[in-house]
Amino acid sequence: MQPAEEGAVQPKRVTPETRGRDWPVAALAAAGLAISTYLTATKLAGGTLLFCETGTGCDIVQASRYAVFLGAPTAAWGATLYAAVLVLALTGLAPRRWLGAFVLAVAAVAFSAYMTWLSLFELRAVCPWCLVDAGIAVALLVVLLVRRPAARGRRAATRPARLVGIGLLTALVTVVFAAGVFTAGAPSGDAGYQEALARHLKASGAIFYGAFW
Repeated sequence: MQPAEEGAVQPKRVTPETRGRDWPVAALAAAGLAISTYLTATKLAGGTLLFCETGTGCDIVQASRYAVFLGAPTAAWGATLYAAVLVLALTGLAPRRWLGAFVLAVAAVAFSAYMTWLSLFELRAVCPWCLVDAGIAVALLVVLLVRRPAARGRRAATRPARLVGIGLLTALVTVVFAAGVFTAGAPSGDAGYQEALARHLKASGAIFYGAFW
């Protein structure tokens, strides 16, 4: 073999720690960030979501106590999560950063599933925007799994067996924590639906006309 000529440009060696930007993951994270930011802005402004008529499920969900989590709009936490995944994807999803994005995506899917359950069975309302946001979270998790870095070594955190354990633990902690926050001081019975409806009627300026005989 002939020695390499002096001054010749050597090809850059790509290692697991030098992976480039992950555009599919970044695109999904950006979409989730955009929707969550819009939901947050609408909640703070007290407005009505596009393509959702007044009095529909969107208004009931947005007016419910579930629209606020730890003192901030629930959607704002989603925006923060998507922003973090976006930064990781643009930085390059090396194994450790990929694992961080995976944990965030699992948390997003678990939280979205829990919120969807509350919306359907407690508030008895459907928010299309929330469902779209949840769909993005699921798509993000699927794309991350498809683009999982190769596991190197028996102790690699990206091995399927370890990912199952990490994913289940993350989902469990997310749902239990969210349930604990929402359960504190929660009204009983149908009060949750009635509370959301009352807040919606107040925000929309509805006036009750009636007579007592």
